[in-house]
Amino acid sequence: MKKLMMIAVMAVCCLTANAQKMRHDAGSITIQPMIGFSVGTWRGETSGTTSTSNDARVGLAIGAEGEYYTSADWLSISAGVKYEQLGWKFKDVDAAKLDYINIPVMANFYVAKGFALKVGLQPGFLVSAKQGSVDYKDDCESFNFAIPVGLSYEFNNGITLDLRGGYSFTRVDKHGGSNYKNYCDGGSLTIGYKFELK
Repeated sequence: MKKLMMIAVMAVCCLTANAQKMRHDAGSITIQPMIGFSVGTWRGETSGTTSTSNDARVGLAIGAEGEYYTSADWLSISAGVKYEQLGWKFKDVDAAKLDYINIPVMANFYVAKGFALKVGLQPGFLVSAKQGSVDYKDDCESFNFAIPVGLSYEFNNGITLDLRGGYSFTRVDKHGGSNYKNYCDGGSLTIGYKFELK
């Protein structure tokens, strides 16, 4: 994830000067409902663990995003609300299912017409946390902070594909102590439709 963030920042710096005009005029606002799938993974350190694998949890991602197009031809600002099913799966253990309401606030750098690189901030709020039949939401931090990066492409008809990943800075387990540091990173691939507000 760190490498992805560095690549995105470098690409923005290198390509912004050559960016083409956005599809939407300066000062316009678009709304984009979106739906797709999310992927959650575990990252961290567990003292004395016997787990040998970390598989992703694939779930639903659904939400909506508003985007404001600045006077700069290559820059827009977006904010949205997304429900994402994240978590992870260790070998021979029930999957940890963590569902969040995330609020991504992104700077979108248009490096070609319709094509944007994204970076931003993402506060998130835990909706549920389960492992098998066990509900352990009370043992988890209710708030999560992540740095999302990604890219998107808007076709001429307004249909938009969006791929992004998030690097979490908030530990999941609030009772873990110094020997147990676990984070839930996540990403999503969604399809949406942008329409302008008049």
